[in-house]
Amino acid sequence: MAPKIIEVPKTDAGAYNPNRPAGTLLQSQALHMREALIKHVHELTTLLSIDTKSLKTEADVSAYVHKATALLHTHGGKPAKK
Repeated sequence: MAPKIIEVPKTDAGAYNPNRPAGTLLQSQALHMREALIKHVHELTTLLSIDTKSLKTEADVSAYVHKATALLHTHGGKPAKK
C-alpha cells in the first residue's frame, strides 16, 4: 500500500521576517537542536579519542567501525531516487 501524499500549501511570502524577534517556539526548537548536537559531539569526541593503533583485533576494529558508521550515517542524506 502506497503512502498517502499530503499536499502542504506554500507559505505566504511575508510569513518570514528575518528581523522579527524569535518567539518561544523557535527558541525552544533551537534549544532542542543544541541538546541533540551535544549528544553527537560527545559521541564524536569519544570516537576521536580512541587511538586507532590500539585496535589490535578484528573485533576491536569492527566495533570501532560500527560506531563510527552509525554516527556518520545519522548525518547523511537519503539517496536520491532515480
